[in-house]
Amino acid sequence: MKIFAIAFAALALSAGATSAQDYRISFGDLDLGSVSGADAFDARVDDAARRACRGAAPLASHQCRIRFRAEAMRLLPSVRRDDYARARGGRQLAMVPVIYG
Repeated sequence: MKIFAIAFAALALSAGATSAQDYRISFGDLDLGSVSGADAFDARVDDAARRACRGAAPLASHQCRIRFRAEAMRLLPSVRRDDYARARGGRQLAMVPVIYG
């Protein structure tokens, strides 16, 4: 099973310190080129992000989850990232002829 780990440092507001911890997200069992596979991947990333950013104030928590998601996408192998983008409609690969007249 393919898994990547995110070493993510979330601000521990109560202690005023930063702590780094690994969060593992598996993706080898998912077809990221399908909508259901991309949805499942999003759910796994969101779950890990909630755990990583727990305890922060609402705005800080939201910003933390955005950073976590960006790091998760960066660590996803490029081929799998392309599959994910296609499932999300982020890329058009077909050319459509334009007829003037």
